[in-house]
Amino acid sequence: MDFAAKKVCASVLFTDIRHFNKIVNILSLEEIHSFLNDCFGPIVETVLKYEGTVDKFIGDAVMAVFGSLIIHEDDPSRAIKCALDIQKQIEEINIKWRKSLDFLVEIDIGICTGEVLAGNVGHIRKLQYTIIGKPVNLAAQLVHMCNAHNVEILIDEYTHEKTKDDFAFKEIGEKLILGFIEPVRLYSPKTSAVKKEI
Repeated sequence: MDFAAKKVCASVLFTDIRHFNKIVNILSLEEIHSFLNDCFGPIVETVLKYEGTVDKFIGDAVMAVFGSLIIHEDDPSRAIKCALDIQKQIEEINIKWRKSLDFLVEIDIGICTGEVLAGNVGHIRKLQYTIIGKPVNLAAQLVHMCNAHNVEILIDEYTHEKTKDDFAFKEIGEKLILGFIEPVRLYSPKTSAVKKEI
């Protein structure tokens, strides 16, 4: 497999467990470990189901990519279907953890599509294959904006443009985002959003 750095158009997906800081203060260390594995399991399986790549775990967050190692013409749609599928599986997590936490677990998801550079990053003694670029930074910020806009999934305008015929969306509007000069128009796919199957 060729791991040389190359430019690709990919859809970047970040997940984040809402109120994780609160969860850390409720559960023991052993319980946190078990809780994270219970959350990460269905996320990883769902990313693989839609033929995406799990890039890394960052604390309670997961970064996944559709269109770097495995490329499809409909990678933006696959990313959104993955996000919607993940939301459907949260109920099982809540069945197990509701009593311990005394509130419902919510997983926020941010998706951004655009040109990224995919390749090895780091040092010869510690290399990691990953992607870098503005879409990565934007997706990482969108996931933390979900709660403020009372949605579980946020996507950027380019992802919307690529998938508007496949899903029904709620338009959130233009928002100023740290690090971006121009406002970014945001959308959220509706729960029963899928118009056609992959």
